[in-house]
Amino acid sequence: MKPSVLKLLGVLACLLGMGMSLTAHAYPDKPVRLIVGFAPGGSDLSARMIAQRLSEMWGQAVVVENKPGAAGNIGADFVAKAPADGYTLLLLVNSYTINTTLYKNLNWDLMRDFSPVSRYANSPMVLVVNDKLPVKTFAEFLSYAKANNGKLNYGSAGTGTAPHLAGEMLALRSGLSMVHIPYKGSAPSVTALVADEVQFSFGAMSAFDGMVKAGRLRPLAVTTTTRFGRMPEVPTVVESGIAGFDADIWYGIVAPAKTPVAIVKKISDDIAKVVAEPEMQAKLRDKGLEPAYLDSAKTTELIKQDVSRWKEIIQRLKLSLDE
Repeated sequence: MKPSVLKLLGVLACLLGMGMSLTAHAYPDKPVRLIVGFAPGGSDLSARMIAQRLSEMWGQAVVVENKPGAAGNIGADFVAKAPADGYTLLLLVNSYTINTTLYKNLNWDLMRDFSPVSRYANSPMVLVVNDKLPVKTFAEFLSYAKANNGKLNYGSAGTGTAPHLAGEMLALRSGLSMVHIPYKGSAPSVTALVADEVQFSFGAMSAFDGMVKAGRLRPLAVTTTTRFGRMPEVPTVVESGIAGFDADIWYGIVAPAKTPVAIVKKISDDIAKVVAEPEMQAKLRDKGLEPAYLDSAKTTELIKQDVSRWKEIIQRLKLSLDE
């Protein structure tokens, strides 16, 4: 190749790099919207903490907007169709890795329509019961459920969400029959649980925390294979006799596909800084979450793994929904 051509290519590469750098440097120069596909008071709690800190860091408002409905699909569809400029983001919880298999006619594709930015936290799910239910342990709960087979209701943040599938997994592996009652988000499902519309629920500890502290709800087991550091006295479902039970909830951010790589990297790098702050780690843990940052590439791999994991369960249960 001629030296002149090599020189031209070098100049073009330099200009491209400068363009990416300038793009990231200028971002953000106006408010950023962080869309949450669920009702307020549940999964958006951690998103609001991250958004507030990013607002302070950037000198621009990061506004959390709730667009609940269809197990988060309404919010996902909105972001998938938004301009790919980094100013409209989506709170990604692993309900979306479930929806990819569960729904037949989605208007969006998780891998095609989004650019993963980062994961920032995760949490085991917790099985909690209403304080009126006469059980103190998971073993007592199983005995009570067997004695009242088909009579217990359990709530979730919506059909096909991780809490719903955790309940289905429990029914499948224990041989119990239970009635699923879906709600439009974790906050309404918690309200229903406290009001005794449903007798138990699975979900992130962040959703139940206030009512557990108030003594209105009682945690009986966690859904991961190891105990949760914040509640070491609460056993795992596996310890309590249901082999192979393993599920968690994680939280991250995605942008519309084709968002400039430099902007995705800037958001991800800044989230890493926020999650590394001791004060933020304390706030997340206070809400029952574990700080767990992953960059864009590792978040992409996590999404792929989670899709595969939930797909297996959904197909075994023969669950399918229309959008």
